[in-house]
Formats: sequence, structure tokens, C-alpha cells
Amino acid sequence: MTVTSEKKTRTPRDLALSLIVLLVPVFLIVLGYRYLYGGDTIVTVDPAEAIASAQRAGMSQLPPNTAPEGWLVVHAQFRDGALRIGYLTKDHEGVQLVQSRADLSSTVQAKPGETRLLGRSGDITVVVVAAQGADASPLARLLPIPVQASASQ
Repeated sequence: MTVTSEKKTRTPRDLALSLIVLLVPVFLIVLGYRYLYGGDTIVTVDPAEAIASAQRAGMSQLPPNTAPEGWLVVHAQFRDGALRIGYLTKDHEGVQLVQSRADLSSTVQAKPGETRLLGRSGDITVVVVAAQGADASPLARLLPIPVQASASQ
């Protein structure tokens, strides 16, 4: 009794079908995330609690609870003696405010192309870092501590 084994060769068509079977679920998951869960939606936060925490810790001359007109607050946190608030401008450019009693002038640096504004009042230091192309002046006008352009190195 002779058993003949036939070897089946794989064709490019088989490879294409395998890829389709693998990519369809991935594509459906991405679409589901984007459209069912708002994957592109900007999540905003209320900075009031972080600002209140900074005030309870004895920090004074705090930024206002509201962002400049048309801006969004996307991050607000008071931790380790530093108040950090992240904003998106009207053009969706990032701006970060950091306020602390520590000397932030040497620790919070701007990356190449970014703008850094620095202000001091007594033992309070405020640093505003704006992404390349972002105009931080609307935020600077709202701050109780005046800030001005500073070398970041």
C-alpha cells in the first residue's frame, strides 16, 4: 500500500486572505474606539480644585479659575508644592503654567522652538511654557504675577 503525500504550495492569494482576516478586526476596533468612545474628543477639566488645593497649602497670587477666551483647560494638578495647569489655545497649541515656591527658573525649561515666560513675586515663581507657534500672551495678561520672556538655558 502506497500513500502519496501531496504538498500544497501557498499562493499570494492565500497570503492576501490571511492579511484580510487579521486586519478586519483591528480596523473594526479602531473605528469603534474613534466613533463609539470619542477617541478624538478633547477632554477638558475644571482647574478650580487644583487651584483651591494650592490655596489651602498657603500659595498666594494664584491664576484665575478660567482660561482665556477660546482656550481649553486640559490638565490641572497641585502636587509636591507645584501647581500645573495645561491649556490648549484657540489654535489647539499647548501652553503649560507651573507655579511653585521652588525656584523653577532652572528646572522648567523650554524645548527648542518653544517660548518660556518667567515671573517672580516674593517666594512664588511662575513659568509659562508655550509650544512653538503658540501665543501665551492671553494667559500672561490674566496672571496676577507678571511674566516676561526668559532665556530657557
